[in-house]
Amino acid sequence: MRALTPAAVRFLASSRVQAELEALAAEPLEPLSTLAALRRGWDADEAAWIYDQALLRRKARVKFPRAAAMLFEAEALEQASAAPLARWRAEQVFRPYGRVADLGAGIGGDALALAEAGKQVLAVERDPVRAALLEHNAAALGLSGRLRVVRGDWRELDLNTEAAFADPARRAGGRRTVRLHAMEPPLDDLIRLAKRVPAVAVKLAPALDKGELPQGAGIGFISLSGELKEALAGFGELAWAEPWALVLPAAACLRGSEGPLRAGPVASCFYEPDPAVIRAGLVRRLAAELDAVQLDAQVAYLSSSGCRETPFARSWQVLEHGPFRQKTVAGWLAAYSAGGLEVKRRRSPVDPALLEKKLAGALVPGGPALTLFLTRIRGRSWAILGRRG
Repeated sequence: MRALTPAAVRFLASSRVQAELEALAAEPLEPLSTLAALRRGWDADEAAWIYDQALLRRKARVKFPRAAAMLFEAEALEQASAAPLARWRAEQVFRPYGRVADLGAGIGGDALALAEAGKQVLAVERDPVRAALLEHNAAALGLSGRLRVVRGDWRELDLNTEAAFADPARRAGGRRTVRLHAMEPPLDDLIRLAKRVPAVAVKLAPALDKGELPQGAGIGFISLSGELKEALAGFGELAWAEPWALVLPAAACLRGSEGPLRAGPVASCFYEPDPAVIRAGLVRRLAAELDAVQLDAQVAYLSSSGCRETPFARSWQVLEHGPFRQKTVAGWLAAYSAGGLEVKRRRSPVDPALLEKKLAGALVPGGPALTLFLTRIRGRSWAILGRRG
């Protein structure tokens, strides 16, 4: 994509270009033909910027419901929080606070959500292009009265807010990093921030090493539609005493601490906990709520004598289970006239995709779709065949 400049953002924000982008929204975007058509009315750079924005707006729809009014930059869009996460954070984490700073605000994923939640937002962004994009986006969404953009480094500013949110860059040497001291800004700067601002929340990679967090910091994990999206660390007034797992779009939150292991055999219902629950270390907590047992101390699979509805796990009716042998599993599939098979695993060396291919001959067109779980229970390779309830 053609690199943006502040002047390019001003160009893209003009009424004439906005009308062109609105017209392109309903048309197929073919690189050669669309760019050729655009170059009949614009110079090469202008045509490229318009074409790129048309593409980015389509890509942005999954994160920004009002993307058709906004402007984007590719890397900043990739880094931006999805709307359900940003909205929950603004409405729940920052609910008690009227003035919130978004530090390293980018194109505004969180800053805009905070403003929409009624906060007075100080959005700090040192990249001049992203700051210009955020100013446009705030104006386009009618939020300029509640959102002020400041260009600069927040470490050099007097923030004067009740709370702050930070989303550090997680690239070092051109590569993604989950190390908290390799972020930009690094963890030490964020800890110092918590001495200046009463409540601080920091978006982190979900694969972080929790041992790197300082003593007293709070931590939670967030999933969206079954995919683990991010970790959120809290400092000061947001230093949550217990870990938590948030499941979106249900907006269900599981909090607490792990209890003792309650192990047991496979029963009639099988549960696969949500990845946020697993990452937060709350599998045994969930087991207690479901009156379920954990099949193995090293595996986040649960089972109980009856299935309960919960946003924190998916459940299956257990059809068969036993030591894993491919021939045995093929017999199970034939007995239930299975029409489709998904293989999932935890602590099993078997390749799911390869096994699905090998078992394809046992499937019957039109039969029920089943799920095969491969794992280890008390040191033995185990298979569990289930049907979604």
